[in-house]
Amino acid sequence: MTDLSPLDPTDIPEVMRIERTPGYDAVVGRFEADEHAAQMASPDARYLGIREGDGLAGFVILQEFNEATVLLRRIAVSIAERGVGTRLVRGVMDWVFETTPAIAMKLDVALGNPRAKHVYEREGFRQYAQDDTHYFMQVPRERWLELRGR
Repeated sequence: MTDLSPLDPTDIPEVMRIERTPGYDAVVGRFEADEHAAQMASPDARYLGIREGDGLAGFVILQEFNEATVLLRRIAVSIAERGVGTRLVRGVMDWVFETTPAIAMKLDVALGNPRAKHVYEREGFRQYAQDDTHYFMQVPRERWLELRGR
C-alpha cells in the first residue's frame, strides 16, 4: 500500500500552512479553515497526507468521492523536489483504485504548472481537454492496472 494516512480537523493548520507556501496561490489553491472543516465533514470528500514528524510533508484533497470518477482537487507538498509529490500521486491512485469502485480519477492542472503536469503524465494521467487556464487530465482504472502490472 502506501504511507498515506487520513487527515482530520486537527491537521487543518498544517494543510493551510502548506497551501500558503509562496507561489502556491497561483497553482494550488487554498481554503480557509471553515471550508476545510466543511470538506472534511462531507461524505463526498477525503483528505489524505504523508506525515513527517509532527507535521505534514504533503496532502491530497479528493472530492466527488462517491462518483464513478473521483476528483483529485488539490495536492500540495511542504517542500518541493523531494519526491513527496510523486509519492502522493502514486499513493492516492493506489488508495482510490484499491479501496473504491471508481472507474477513473480526474484533475485539472494550471497552465502555469508544467512540473505538475509532467508528474501526472509520468504517473499515467492523460490530458483530455484544455481551457484558457487549465489542462484537464484523467487516468482510468485500466491504465492504473497496467502501470502496476496487474
